Amino acid sequence: MSDSAAADSTDQSAETIAPVAPYEPVRVVPTRPDGWPDWLGRRPISSAERDKFLGALRGDQDEQNAVERRDSLQRAPLFSCLTIEGFGGQDDPRKVIRLRATINAACRVAAGDRRTSYHATDELITIGIAGPDARERIAGLRQQLTRMSRNRGWTITEELR
Repeated sequence: MSDSAAADSTDQSAETIAPVAPYEPVRVVPTRPDGWPDWLGRRPISSAERDKFLGALRGDQDEQNAVERRDSLQRAPLFSCLTIEGFGGQDDPRKVIRLRATINAACRVAAGDRRTSYHATDELITIGIAGPDARERIAGLRQQLTRMSRNRGWTITEELR
């Protein structure tokens, strides 16, 4: 290789090695009338417009809540009840309290995490369980209570819905 060819190759390599600074455009951010930068190209919202939008959102939310309430009423769970009668013949109040506590515990176990209702008088107790599987849960509760009531003379009735 000649000296001139070597010089040309070094000139070419020097040109390729030295990067040329890229062109950077100057970015000018427009400003809004209130002096802040307008990054998104929007104008500030007035108080009247803000109230109008918030009112529309609240109206939509109220309508959505009404629809959800209506839908939840249509999908209300089944509610099945069990009534136990025959507590009036007990003389010992401590025994009655223990029996009611045992019945309440059996109700809690049978219901699990389902919604329940419990109504008690001196003569009877009514237990309700809500849910799609309420019938099965009431049937399981009845089996438990039947074992307890063999010698007590209770009358157990179910109202399945």
